[in-house]
Amino acid sequence: MGINRRTAIKLTAALFAALMLPLFTAPAHAQADPEFVITFQTVAPERTPWARQLTRLKEDWEAKSKGRIKVKLFLGRGNEIALVRKCKSGELTAIGVSTAAMAEEIPAMGVFELPYIFKSVEQADKVIDNHLFKPTSELLAKNGFQIFIYSENGYRNFATKGKEIHTVKDLAALKMRSQENWIHEETYRALGGNPVRISAGEVLTSLSTGQVQGFDNTPLFAFATSWFSQIDTWTVSDHIYQPAVVVFNKKWFDGLPKDIQDILMANQAEETRLGREAIRLLTPKLLEALKGKKINVVQMTQAEKDEFAKLTKPVHAMFRKNVKGGAALLDLIEKNKDK
Repeated sequence: MGINRRTAIKLTAALFAALMLPLFTAPAHAQADPEFVITFQTVAPERTPWARQLTRLKEDWEAKSKGRIKVKLFLGRGNEIALVRKCKSGELTAIGVSTAAMAEEIPAMGVFELPYIFKSVEQADKVIDNHLFKPTSELLAKNGFQIFIYSENGYRNFATKGKEIHTVKDLAALKMRSQENWIHEETYRALGGNPVRISAGEVLTSLSTGQVQGFDNTPLFAFATSWFSQIDTWTVSDHIYQPAVVVFNKKWFDGLPKDIQDILMANQAEETRLGREAIRLLTPKLLEALKGKKINVVQMTQAEKDEFAKLTKPVHAMFRKNVKGGAALLDLIEKNKDK
């Protein structure tokens, strides 16, 4: 059976289109969509050791997965407590937050926030890495988180307007911003202070309007957020050593292929070391930078620190009594920190 000329033309055109289609569509498929997207958020701003480490991790994970992983990294955004809840629900895949924020969802993690619990960073490293990593990893897992590493914010100091902090009378004269955590609030109260719970994003405004006359945090965070611009005195009290964690949503992580899990969890010990080291090398330089900003930097004496440690011991007792699972973690610290 023959075909007419019009039908032949149509068939030829269709055949031509079918043959040419791969030529035009190939470039679009050459760059395949990533199989796994990580939405990663932290309140740590750009130009901080945290930002540099997380940016490097993003690039490393993407490269090692050969494009199968895509990391969407959001720096300097959000409220830490909200980030914890979003990661637990799966709205975020990964977060980097302080242990204080984790403690709002998992109260036993507040053991790290207890005042004067660690005498030095070396002591903190030893206890966290050798005695607390396993039980806290299990605790986090039960609550929907897969831990990657412990890093740190560092030692917190008092930052104030016009007043050095050496005694409880000094704190009693001021309203101080408290991180959104009951242990921080009770620490202030034990020292005669007046804590005002304010989220990180509202602190600068609260300082500038006089709602509070000071805060406590690390030199790094004070510079990164520009909080230092609203104070004139920095008292090195080292009253709370605050770790931080990088965690994944556990349900999401558990659903990954083994090779992708291995990429994400590689070099945990080295990444822990690098994160801590970067912050610790920078801290003395930041204290000098505060002086360069005409801020009075003063050191509490050891006797003053010892008195503050004694006064805040009731906070440890409150934690031991009121927080489920907290006593066991506190016992691990007390048993091993001086060995």
